[in-house]
Amino acid sequence: MPLHLLPRRAFLRRALLAGTSLLAARPLFAAESSRWALLSDTHIGPKPDTLARETNMADHLRTSVQEVLALKSSLAGVFVNGDCALKAGLLEEYATFTALVQPLVAAGLPLHFTLGNHDDRAHFWQALQVAAEAARPVPGKHVSVVKSPLANWFLLDSLDVVDKAPGKLEAAQRDWLAKSLDEHKDKPALVMVHHNPHLDPAKPNGALQDTAELLEILLPRKHVKALFFGHSHKWDLKERDGLHLVNLPAVAYPFAKDQPTGWVDCRLTASSTTLELHAHNAQHPAHGKPVELKWRS
Repeated sequence: MPLHLLPRRAFLRRALLAGTSLLAARPLFAAESSRWALLSDTHIGPKPDTLARETNMADHLRTSVQEVLALKSSLAGVFVNGDCALKAGLLEEYATFTALVQPLVAAGLPLHFTLGNHDDRAHFWQALQVAAEAARPVPGKHVSVVKSPLANWFLLDSLDVVDKAPGKLEAAQRDWLAKSLDEHKDKPALVMVHHNPHLDPAKPNGALQDTAELLEILLPRKHVKALFFGHSHKWDLKERDGLHLVNLPAVAYPFAKDQPTGWVDCRLTASSTTLELHAHNAQHPAHGKPVELKWRS
């Protein structure tokens, strides 16, 4: 299942005093709020001063954490959608990463993680003190359903080969997803995966290799309302047969100069979500402009 940092008061105090991370592996987490902070592609290096593409990624994540903390009283929790580490999921990268997100846990905000192609499962589990042999719905993957009052979130694992761009779900995980979606028809379903879907056959597939198979699961199930993803370091909104395709921006750095970095404020209603980009560059044209996505019927 994805990694969940779930604060508990007494345990929190002990963990903070010991300088360690808090993590509880639970298949479900019921949140009272309907507002979430969505982060992706933090790419944290082994040291806080590590630079990539002329960017200090730790500074960007630190800024995003402070902005999320300003909304903590209204938030259900935080999703971090993969590529937490800079390149190959080194233990040193996760040590820096966990220190940077610790203020969110200390503030009482649950954190839910997926992994990307620059992550390493074993190292991430070790850094966050998770037993790798713990029972998981799909062997070798960490997938789960995060429940909230207005929607159920389905977190997928598209990490295939560490430090290789393409991602893959594979049959066992897709079967689990289809079964889980059919078992949770009571609310809108929101699916989150690190890799962006491969929608243009003319382009090389450095994205999700089994995109067609995933869409075969999502599109006919009308209670599935949106697919959230990262990987491409873009802020972009599209639709496919009424299914919203939400490309989350990178916290770390953009691939294209016109793209923003930052995080997304996600506010759910029974019939829609409103997404608002919090860009690091407040002068970016998309910064602070709410966009409402209405659910397909």
